[in-house]
Amino acid sequence: MTTSGFDQAYKSVELAYSQGRFTEALQEGQDLLNATPLEASDPHSLRLKLLLGHIHFYGLRQPDAAGELYSQVQATATQGSTYNDLAAEGLALCEQSQPRASQPEASQAAAMPWAADLTSMGAAPLSLAPAPRDSAELEEVRVEVLVEPSVSPNKDTGRRRFSPEEDAELAKGLLRVVLG
Repeated sequence: MTTSGFDQAYKSVELAYSQGRFTEALQEGQDLLNATPLEASDPHSLRLKLLLGHIHFYGLRQPDAAGELYSQVQATATQGSTYNDLAAEGLALCEQSQPRASQPEASQAAAMPWAADLTSMGAAPLSLAPAPRDSAELEEVRVEVLVEPSVSPNKDTGRRRFSPEEDAELAKGLLRVVLG
């Protein structure tokens, strides 16, 4: 596979990851890694393994699988390189996410002591469940506009209008707007 072909396939994996299609991103990434004859220390290989690690860790919530990929990158990347540093950060996050045997859920309870009192007051129990793993699990929401607000261009509603220059700055995020 050519470098441009690899880059295009990598962008497809990255796009699927950024859109929350983690299972698809993982499959495409693994296929790309298997189909591309790269040396372990090749920057393309390192970058792809880091992305696969992120998919496992952040997307699929699989710190063990992510840790394996981060370890591979750290073992083959040049010491002090960005790839090595990112892999070390990923490994540290994987280790932090592992449950500690000495404190099974006490850390969560201590962080929110007020949560236990909510159920005694008749509130529904809080869920500490992680977000859905894949966008396919999300519910579809239907929004229907019942009444369309009418705006007459001839009526002055008393609101301040922006000049074209201010509109341009606002569109670029350069204009500070203070409400109130």
